[in-house]
Amino acid sequence: MSRPVVLIVGRRGPTAARLRAQLARRGMVVRTAGDCGEGMEVLALTTRGAGGAGGQAPIQAVVLDLESAGVGARAFREMIQQEFPGVSVLELPPEGAGPEDVGLLVGAVEQSLRGTRRAAGAEPEADERFEGPLHGYKFEDLNSRSARMLDLFQLIPRVAQTDSPVLIVGETGTGKELVAAAIHRQSRRRENEFFTVNCGALTETLLESELFGHEKGAFTGAIRTKKGYFELADRGTLFLDELGTISPAMQVKLLRVLQQMEVRRVGGSTLQKVDVRIVAATNASLEEAVARGTFREDLYYRLNVVQISLPALRERAEDIPLLAEVFRKKFCDSFERPDITHLTPAALRWLKAYPWPGNVRELENVIERAVILCRGPGLGEDDLPERLRRSPEQPRTTVPTFDLDEPLPEVLRRVQAAVEREYIRRLLRRFKGHLGRAAEHAGVNRRTLYNKMQAFGLRREDFRAG
Repeated sequence: MSRPVVLIVGRRGPTAARLRAQLARRGMVVRTAGDCGEGMEVLALTTRGAGGAGGQAPIQAVVLDLESAGVGARAFREMIQQEFPGVSVLELPPEGAGPEDVGLLVGAVEQSLRGTRRAAGAEPEADERFEGPLHGYKFEDLNSRSARMLDLFQLIPRVAQTDSPVLIVGETGTGKELVAAAIHRQSRRRENEFFTVNCGALTETLLESELFGHEKGAFTGAIRTKKGYFELADRGTLFLDELGTISPAMQVKLLRVLQQMEVRRVGGSTLQKVDVRIVAATNASLEEAVARGTFREDLYYRLNVVQISLPALRERAEDIPLLAEVFRKKFCDSFERPDITHLTPAALRWLKAYPWPGNVRELENVIERAVILCRGPGLGEDDLPERLRRSPEQPRTTVPTFDLDEPLPEVLRRVQAAVEREYIRRLLRRFKGHLGRAAEHAGVNRRTLYNKMQAFGLRREDFRAG
């Protein structure tokens, strides 16, 4: 299958450059146009006619910068939808947007390309349905030393055997889509479709059309009938990411579908029965949104039949060396860098000291950058971004996440374990892995300290001077 082609129209600053790099890493061909006029010329040249003119592959998606693509940017969008109905149009985030915003856009581009292939009658590519935020990985591929993650590995197969809705909560970048895909893969629906809809990346009108579909002529630009994801995912699984961002009106429509398992396309009059397993995710507290009145209580309880809470990376720091090594191998293979054979102890110390606000996705990006910069053979501290090496002795104070359904003794046990682990980690760093001096300072015997290190997945060689 030929590589998909994406056209970026407008700004050529750092945000666009980051987007180009991420799209290219995912196997896409990226073309650029400075303004709408040039963009239309490129579209006309490559998209009209079989296979495009001059042997050039047709463009399948356009990313448009409304701020700098010219005064006719919005008219340009409508023109594309009318003249090139098979081409998806998405918007570039404002300049200064973070990696997370660009990552959301990359996901939306991939999702739109999958929709284009389905509309053309193409079969899904191998494993296309299971792509998660950690591109190229499945949840089952990842290992862990964290007790909470090990419990999660055992929970997923049990949850997968039912058709009950699942709500996955966790900070951005913790791997919620990986968990959703794992639930589908281990369920009786695994032979059918798994689709992801990022609710936070779409306007309300577009989200309604994507979820429920639309009839020809339902609105400007609707030149053909289109099935929504509820119909496409029939007998499969639909993953609704960033659910907390949807409007009150969309909440009502979604609740109606979940109660009856029937959808009515935009502009349509007939109801279509569907059989879909819903997995939703949020990085915000829906309980607080319900209390504020911004999220419907009946929809919350309809979705929150089974809740899975993903810990932040800083709450399972014992997994950082494992994940860093996974990503080192991945990017060494991608960039053909067999000369980089390991991460140095000094680099690992900095990685474990950093609070990781972007969680696993941020760690992946950091290791990718380090592999690009590294001169080998060891990926060292000089290859890490400066922000990681800033005030490592003053880590951010955080309260471990907990579920109000947990009994208080269980919450206190986990908080105590987190504090104890952090104390021992700092202690070993201060004494550079010397167990005798560390144990004496802590007022415990050496064997007790060693046993606790084993329980928390800490190794003294990681704290020796590198």
